[in-house]
Order: sequence, then C-alpha cells, then structure tokens
Amino acid sequence: MISMLEFRRRVPGRSAIAILWFDLGRGLVSAWLRLLYGFRVLGRRRIPRAGGLIVVANHASFLDPMVVGCALRDRQFSPMARESLFRFGPFGWLLRSFGCIPLSREGGDAAAMRAGIAELKAGRCLAIFPEGTRSRDGSLQTFRRGVLLLLRKVPVQVVPMGVAGSHAIWPPQRSRPRWRGALRVAVGEPIPPEALLDRDPEAALQLLREAIEAAMVSAEAALPARTRRAG
Repeated sequence: MISMLEFRRRVPGRSAIAILWFDLGRGLVSAWLRLLYGFRVLGRRRIPRAGGLIVVANHASFLDPMVVGCALRDRQFSPMARESLFRFGPFGWLLRSFGCIPLSREGGDAAAMRAGIAELKAGRCLAIFPEGTRSRDGSLQTFRRGVLLLLRKVPVQVVPMGVAGSHAIWPPQRSRPRWRGALRVAVGEPIPPEALLDRDPEAALQLLREAIEAAMVSAEAALPARTRRAG
C-alpha cells in the first residue's frame, strides 16, 4: 500500500488526484477481471519500478489495454487508442482522464508521437500494441514501426507482454465480452533500447515479435486446460 503512494516514482509530473483516479479505475477493473476470469500475471517482478518505459503486447481484444494496465500494478501507463473512440462524449472524456492518447488509424500521427515522446521523457510508461489493431483470429499480425520511432527519440527499456485468453472472451467479432473464460499475462525480460536501435528495422521488429511470442506461449501455458486454444 505504501508503494502506491510513491507518486513521484510511479508517475512523475502527474498530480496526486489524477494518479488516485487512475488507481481507482484500475482497482475496479482488476477486481472484475479476477472475479470473472481468474486474472493472473506471471513475471510481474520484471517490470521496472521507475523511469521511462514502453510496454508492448499482442492485441486481439478490447480487453487487452485493461489487462495490460492491471498487469503493470503500481506503474500507470498511457495507452494509444484510435481517434474515433474519443468522439463519444463522456467515453472520450473518460479515456482522456486515464491518460489515453488519440491515434489516427492511418498512421503518421505527429501529435500522437509528440505526446508519446513527452510521456517517455517525463519518465512515465507508454503501452503500445505493435500490430496497430486487433487480430481477428488471435494470432500475431504484421508489426508497425511506431515503437522504433519513439526509441530513436527517447531510448528507454521495452517490456514485452503476452496476453492469453482475451480473444476467446471478447474477440473483435463480438459486441460484448463473454462472461466465462480465463485471463493470463506473462511479462518478458526488459529489452534495452540499444538491442533494438543497433539493428536494422526489420531485425528489430523481429526481435520484438519473438519476445512477445515467447510471452504469449508462457501465458497460454498458464491457462486452465479447458480454455487453451486448439493447436
């Protein structure tokens, strides 16, 4: 509990009220995920407790940003969400109040990049789904280069995460989540920025992909046998 009050370490530059508001929302979501889906996190100790950080994960469900945020525990984060979600009045306000950054789906969004760079320079945490959109079948899709562009401006550690179970609970084809299922997240070892920046872009993206895939395998193995994907 004491660590949750270490505001300057957890979210430097953010007001205590904003931090507590985020904690309240995350606490409610975390309780929901644990109650309905037995939510568990493997390897949470690997998450750096302070400093600028990029978290990357697979994306197959609307649940994924919430799942990643709950996995981070006392580190708050700013996810990037498509700009159209911010157009719905109160929902748009709610997204902004939790630090979400609007992102154009066409890519090349300079405003979103500037916002992301500012978060990292301030020593805060940014969550990115390199696929750019939800996978229709739950498998990893082609990665975009946004993470590499951010790292060239602000070299920080990158933490890969693998989410398992979210696609079965709330796939893109459904308008609402199922009320049964299981959720697991596995946290991989942090990747130093030079390990990515010293490679050509394709090799760097392949390294990211392999790290997320390994985390996904660990998360999938931790699911109850009845909920694992076939094959």
